[in-house]
Amino acid sequence: MRIIQTQQDIDSLQYSSLPLTFLKHIQEYFTQLRDSFHNKDDPYFSLQPSGPIFILEAGDNLHDLSLVGFRREEDGLFGSCPEYVELYDLSNTQIYKIAVMNTNDYIITLFTQVGIHHK
Repeated sequence: MRIIQTQQDIDSLQYSSLPLTFLKHIQEYFTQLRDSFHNKDDPYFSLQPSGPIFILEAGDNLHDLSLVGFRREEDGLFGSCPEYVELYDLSNTQIYKIAVMNTNDYIITLFTQVGIHHK
């Protein structure tokens, strides 16, 4: 699992094994949030107050995402109530974008590639 809150977090993704189209999609989403919430030129912008982006990777236990706030006792991601789930077809990969709103001011966004998790 990767946690994205700042531009530095986005920049560190260039060294990951994630598909380039996936990385570009996440960068565009982060930029959209930054431009909506804050001065687009602020180098200190962070998603922390409004909700981070999580990238779920192969091997992450979707039934126990306590780090995200989805506890094992409540069946992790499957026990949450997403605001929406979107499927994106990014030419060489498909991804899900899952948004869970905790409060009116705090939304957790999760991205994961289709087919990398056990059923």
